[in-house]
Amino acid sequence: MSPEIKNNANSLPTDGFREWFHSWRYLFLVIGVTGFVLVFYAEENWRGRRAWEKYKQRMTARGEQFEPAAFIPPRVADEDNFAMTPALAPLFQFVPGTQRWLNTNAPNLLHEVMANYDAAAAQVKPGSARRLNSWIPQRIDLNSWGNAFSQSDGPRRDKERLVPATFVSKEVADRVLAGLVDLEAVLDELHDASKRPKSRFNLRYEEDNPAGVLLPHLSKLKSLCQVLEIRACAELAISRSDAALQDIRLMLYLTDATRTEPILITHLVRMAELQLALQPIAEGMGTWSEAQLRVLEQDLQGFDFCSDIKRALSAERALFGCGVIEYVRRSSNKARLIDELNGLGPGNGEAWPLGPLLVAAPGGWLYLEELNLSQAFDQHLSPTIDLDNRRVDPEKVRAAEAGIGELNSGSVVSRFLHHRFFAAMLLPAISKVAQKAAYGQTAADTAALACALERYRLAHGNLPDSLEKLNPQYIAKVPHDLITGKSLIYRPASDAHYVLYSVGWNEVDDGGVPGKTKKAESNHDDGDWVWSNQF
Repeated sequence: MSPEIKNNANSLPTDGFREWFHSWRYLFLVIGVTGFVLVFYAEENWRGRRAWEKYKQRMTARGEQFEPAAFIPPRVADEDNFAMTPALAPLFQFVPGTQRWLNTNAPNLLHEVMANYDAAAAQVKPGSARRLNSWIPQRIDLNSWGNAFSQSDGPRRDKERLVPATFVSKEVADRVLAGLVDLEAVLDELHDASKRPKSRFNLRYEEDNPAGVLLPHLSKLKSLCQVLEIRACAELAISRSDAALQDIRLMLYLTDATRTEPILITHLVRMAELQLALQPIAEGMGTWSEAQLRVLEQDLQGFDFCSDIKRALSAERALFGCGVIEYVRRSSNKARLIDELNGLGPGNGEAWPLGPLLVAAPGGWLYLEELNLSQAFDQHLSPTIDLDNRRVDPEKVRAAEAGIGELNSGSVVSRFLHHRFFAAMLLPAISKVAQKAAYGQTAADTAALACALERYRLAHGNLPDSLEKLNPQYIAKVPHDLITGKSLIYRPASDAHYVLYSVGWNEVDDGGVPGKTKKAESNHDDGDWVWSNQF
C-alpha cells in the first residue's frame, strides 16, 4: 500500500468521529451542564443538612433544645385551668383545625363590660409632674377618674383636660368604684378562677405558620390589670386595704398566668402588667399591715423575668426562627412567603430577586439558614443574660446589637447567598430584650425590698441605715444590682423616706435620678432605675 493510501485510511475514523461529535456536541453540553447541576444540588443539600445536624447534636449534648415540643406547655384539664374560666375560654375556642372562632364575637367579649372604663380612660390625661420613681410617675389622680366616669355617659370630650386632683375624698373614690361596677361580675369570676392550680391558654402551637399563631388574650389580660390598678387605688383611698390587696394579688396572678408560654412578646406584656401592679402597692405604703406587706413581698419575689426571657429566647429560636424557615421549606409558594414574612411588597425593587432565588436554591441552603440563625443566637443573644451570676451586662448587649447589625450588611441578595437572610430578618426585633428583662426584674426586686423596708419601719419606727439590716428577718436574701453585680444603692433621707436604685443601663450612678423623656415617661437608657417612696 502506498504511503498516500495508508494516510487516507488512517484519517477516515478521525474525520468520522469529528463529524459525529460536531453533530451531537449540544447534547453533550446539556448532559454535562445537567450533570454538574445535579452534582452541585446533591452536594449542597448534603452539606447543608449535615452541617445543621452536626450542630444540633453538639448543642443538644450541652442541654440546648431545638424541638418545639420541648417548649410547648402541656395541656391542662379544663377544671384545673384558670384560662378556661367563662370570661376567657372563648378566646381560644376555635373551629377544629382552624383559628376561626366558634363565637365570632369572642375577641370582643370583654369590650361591652369595659365600655364605661374605656370611655373614662380616654378622658384622663397623664400629668407632667417631676418623676422620682422609674416605674410610678405619680399618684393616680382619682379626682380626674371620678370626673371622667361621671362624664363617660354624656357627650365625649376627648380633647378636654379634666381638672387635676388636689385631694382624695371618699365621694371621689366611691364615684370611681361605681364607674367600675359593670366589671364586678367578671372580676369576681377571675378571683374565683385564680384558685385553680394551673393556667394554660390553648394557643394553636400546631399552626403550620408559627408566625400566625393568634394571641388575643394578651391585650385582654393587660386591660384587666389596668382596671384592677384603678380599683385598688380607689379602695386604698377609702381604707379598704384588704380589698385592694386582693385586687393586687389578682393582678400579680394575671401577670403569671402566661408564664409558661414560650413566646417573647408574652413576657414583655407580663412585665408591663407587673408595672401596673406596682402603682397600688406603692400607694398603699403607710396603709399596709405587716402581714399584708409580707404577702406582697413573697409574691414579688416569685418573679424571675431573666430566666423567663432566657427561656423565651431559646423558644423563639426553635418556634419562630427555625420554625419559620421550616415553614418556608414546606411551602409550595416560597416567593409569596418571602414578601409576606419580610413585610416587603412585590413592588420593592431590592426584594424582587428573593422569590426566584429561593425557588431555585438548593434545599440544603435553608439548613444553612437555620444554622446561621442558631449560631447568631449563641454568639449574640445567649450571653446577654447570665443566670448563674444573675447579671445582665449592657456592654454585652451593645456588642450583641452590633453583631446583629452586621448581619444586615450588604444587599438582600448578598445576605441570601451567604445564608443569613433569615437571621437578619428575624433577630433585630429581639436584640434589646435583655435590657427589658433587667428593667422588669429590677422593678420586682426593688418593690419587694420596699415591702421589707416598710416592715422594718413598722417594727422599729424608723428605716434601717443599710439593706443588710433586713436580712434575714425581713427578707431572706437582699437582691443585688443586675447591672453591676454589686449591692443596690440605698439612701435613707429620713425616718420614713428613702431612695433605692440600680445604676441603670448607662452604668453610671446619677444620684438616684431616674431617666425620663420630654413627656416625663420613663427612659430605660439614661439615668438610674429608681424606687422612691416619694412620688
